[in-house]
Amino acid sequence: MAAKIKDSNIKGLQTFAFEGSAEKFSAYQPIDIKPRSGISWILNGVNNINFKTYRDAYDDSPSNSSIINDYVAYIYGEGLIDSVEGGKLDQIIPNVDAYLICQDLYMYGGVSVQVIWNEETKKPIIIKHLPVYKLGVRYNQQTVEVEGYWYCYDWNDRYKYKPQFYPSFTGIYKKGQNLEVLFIRMPTPEPFFPVPSYLSGIPWARVEGELGNTAINHFKNGLADITVINYNQGRQETPEAAKAEADKVRRMATGSSNASNVVVSFNDSIEEAVTVDRISPPDLNQQNVFYAEEAERKIQIAHGMPSILFSNSQSGSGFSNNAEEYSMALKILYRKKINPIRMILTSGLKKVTDIINPQIMPWFKDFEAEDTLDNTE
Repeated sequence: MAAKIKDSNIKGLQTFAFEGSAEKFSAYQPIDIKPRSGISWILNGVNNINFKTYRDAYDDSPSNSSIINDYVAYIYGEGLIDSVEGGKLDQIIPNVDAYLICQDLYMYGGVSVQVIWNEETKKPIIIKHLPVYKLGVRYNQQTVEVEGYWYCYDWNDRYKYKPQFYPSFTGIYKKGQNLEVLFIRMPTPEPFFPVPSYLSGIPWARVEGELGNTAINHFKNGLADITVINYNQGRQETPEAAKAEADKVRRMATGSSNASNVVVSFNDSIEEAVTVDRISPPDLNQQNVFYAEEAERKIQIAHGMPSILFSNSQSGSGFSNNAEEYSMALKILYRKKINPIRMILTSGLKKVTDIINPQIMPWFKDFEAEDTLDNTE
């Protein structure tokens, strides 16, 4: 709920009234991305702020970050392998880069990688992770087709960190062009940037974040801890003297960093003494509990995570006495979620490995304990 302040003077007294306005969930969704004439790049919102929205939903929401971490772990498994020969592909894609690629694909809905070519063999030699949230799209002003990508360390300060251009990966070596960018994303009608599959859960991730902020602010600056010290008939001669005396009293009264919880008032008489009135919403604790549980449930639904596999869920601890139920839930998760995501990712990577060796079939190896779950495509 946002608030606007209106002021008015009634009988010489200044009063304030708050006019509430509700914010809709759509206010937290990405804005329309449209090319602008004369600008050679398109960003995902102002300075890529939509990517930051996704990242904030991860950083601020325990439920959201927990589920994303679980998905990334399931997608990556025990690493990227050649499903034909069975050997690892860490010589082409280092393990850390492969994991970060899985993380970006699920968290942001898309991933970008650097394809580094060898001038002598005219083949790619290595694939490296490139943070997708640091990219802008370069497009043809007439056809609006993507030609490549601008990389900037910080789009908020692109005058300090000058954007660098890298062409799109085409699969054809061009002399002097040793680095290209391959962009892989989940299916979406959006023409330029990816959208995560859990988009509808982002407002609820924000709810969890706000509940966390409310809790920490309550413990640090709770109104119940406010102390009012009145100086009746003790008004100071100058504002500077009043401030100095007030700071002195605060230090004596608190002796800690919570000095802001002490209000010092200098009055002409006792009738002008400061009083503190508290207005709290009814059943605030119950409301907080409701929204915390509802946010967790809605985030879980947005991700499509079975309750029995959600370690933070109140309805399931991540363990079960019914091994068959757990096994079935995990099998469904692989077939409905994990394997389709793997297919999109490995199909994109195969565009590069086909040039290196057409016999390579990249795939992610399941965890050993899950080989018995009949996880087939």
